[in-house]
Amino acid sequence: MSYKTLLNTEVTPIHSEEEREHLVKVCQDKGGVLPIFPTHLVKKHGEIVGCFSIASPTVYWWMSPKDIGIKESIPIYQACDTLMTQQGYHSYIIPCEPESPYFGLLSKRLNTICTEGGDDFKLFINKT
Repeated sequence: MSYKTLLNTEVTPIHSEEEREHLVKVCQDKGGVLPIFPTHLVKKHGEIVGCFSIASPTVYWWMSPKDIGIKESIPIYQACDTLMTQQGYHSYIIPCEPESPYFGLLSKRLNTICTEGGDDFKLFINKT
């Protein structure tokens, strides 16, 4: 299904690995970024000008820093990782603010995704 507007733009689902690979190249060439779990292409006059995801595997995590220390959080993190793997996700996003006591742990264990804009948070990517 394609959605067209009066601005000669259209939104289409990504149907193949070839389309996804082409999108990655366009994102790198035009913006120096990697798309995050893209599901749809945005085209203007037939040219890719953007993308978005409506199905991003993301873990939102909160632990009471007064009750769960860094070392105690490791097996909890591993349990979350196992559950995501059981759901079929081989990579997923974990947003985290720099002020979080767990930010250092995530920084040591995971890569971050380069985003444009402020540093209010970082997106960490976990690959299982």
